Amino acid sequence: MPRTNQDWAELGCQMMDARRFSEAIEYFRRLHVTNGHLAGDSPRDAMELLRAISESRPNWSAGQFSLGGTYEYLGDFEHARLHLENALRIDPSKLAGVEALRARMLFLEGKLPEAVDSADRALAANPDSYVALLVRGQACSKLYRTVESVASLRRSIELLPDRSIHASVLFQMNYLEETTPEALYAAACRWNSLYSAPLAAQTQTHANSPDPDRRLKIGYVSPDLCQHPVMKFVPPLLERHDRSRFEVFVYAVGEKSDQLSEHVRGLVENYTAIRGYREVAERVRRDGIDILVDLAGHTMGPELLAFALRPAPVQVSWIGYVGTTGMPEIDYFLGDQHIPCPGTEGCFSETVVRLPRSLGCYRPFGEIPVTAPPCLETGYVSFGCFNNAKKVNRQVVKLWASILHLAPNSKLLLKYHDSDVWQNALREWFQEDGIASERILCEGPSSPEDYLAAYNRIDIVLDPFPYNGGTTTLDALWMGVPVVTLAGRLAVQCVGASILSGAGLADFVARTPEQYLTTALYLAAVVPKRPELRWDIRKSLMASPWMDETGVVREVENAYRDVWRTWCKSRNS
Repeated sequence: MPRTNQDWAELGCQMMDARRFSEAIEYFRRLHVTNGHLAGDSPRDAMELLRAISESRPNWSAGQFSLGGTYEYLGDFEHARLHLENALRIDPSKLAGVEALRARMLFLEGKLPEAVDSADRALAANPDSYVALLVRGQACSKLYRTVESVASLRRSIELLPDRSIHASVLFQMNYLEETTPEALYAAACRWNSLYSAPLAAQTQTHANSPDPDRRLKIGYVSPDLCQHPVMKFVPPLLERHDRSRFEVFVYAVGEKSDQLSEHVRGLVENYTAIRGYREVAERVRRDGIDILVDLAGHTMGPELLAFALRPAPVQVSWIGYVGTTGMPEIDYFLGDQHIPCPGTEGCFSETVVRLPRSLGCYRPFGEIPVTAPPCLETGYVSFGCFNNAKKVNRQVVKLWASILHLAPNSKLLLKYHDSDVWQNALREWFQEDGIASERILCEGPSSPEDYLAAYNRIDIVLDPFPYNGGTTTLDALWMGVPVVTLAGRLAVQCVGASILSGAGLADFVARTPEQYLTTALYLAAVVPKRPELRWDIRKSLMASPWMDETGVVREVENAYRDVWRTWCKSRNS
């Protein structure tokens, strides 16, 4: 129990540093300091009270540090830096804490390399600095230094588990060439044990009628019902559902909403915009949903935990996140003949149900006409990749550089966000591998129509690995552009094989890096001689299951009926 005013002051600072401002105020009040802000309990009230106390303690490092931290919390970085410098001058042992807060401010100001440097100084002084690890992980992610990002964030959640950060690690592991299905499964199970499993005791029994043939209530949960790649799959599903057999519910979670959200609202009988996992679970239970479908996995946000409360008797994960959730409460994962890689089903907590022809159905955002391959006009082959730049790791660049070396005068067009960070990083890698920077063309984002039209400027798409393209591959095929993919054991590295095989283009699927290179060079020789190939590729896609909306939706509905009957049998036995 504190005995002196200084004891109360130090304890108040500890509360300030922990962002427990009302408690800090209570401790500071015990010093009997007269201040006009004593009646309040906001962060600013606590800060003003601490300032009054600090005036009589000019060499009090804890007070200066807590003032700096509170100013940082309130977004006043100028005063934050002033007080943090004072704290460090008075007590050099506060280096780790001061540098960690400096790193966070630099990160919030968008000064990413400087934020990493400051975090590194903090970690040199204290390897267990949670704030420094977190800032370093987030900054490295934005700098496309994914290996470092995952390492820092992993360490941060070892110190202080956090559901959101842990989910980010799970997602980013798909970008790493060393990730195996076994490692990803273990990480997902760990996520489940920390955040999902503790909710299991709160599940309730279900009153749903176990009639195997009745009309079912299907609920879809997604944060991405807006301008997002998943919207190339969801509208056909919602439109084509057989309303005589299924009543459709949509739960739009998260903060994103636009005109496409309103379009989805008009496609279904029951559309609910909702936030909070308990709120979602309560609404699903109240609606009497029979089968609840997750369309985002670990990119869902907090609402994924609604599934941990098992508000529906049957729960399914499908299409929005190509991987296991690690949650036993999600009963099934809908895949196809390629996803997940045969033999890795044991790396899914869900029972894998394989759809017979394709993972889903695709509807492009625009009706842009196919044109002749640009090499006929330019005189050289243009390779391209329009994927998230985080998918383009060091080994991908090495293989692509080999292709460019063996395809004289060829160029590579990369199209992603408007940022010098990824462009400079990738150009540097290519230069290390002997490819001149003028052969690597980089562009930022564009409208959906202009994005599709940009495929008319490339001859061949090079798919990244291990995280293959999804909608970008389908978009390329829609525009008649051949795609070379490298298949592997990780679920996300089966996506290219799934799409191309489903579209009747399995010859473009490589199983080794050497075969990938050979296929790319073969196409570089063939494309100029067979300009009609582009129209053939679009026709092949249009004739494939990927664009057989009614047929694929019926197959999904049959899968729903099968898993429903399994549940009914368990209840009726």
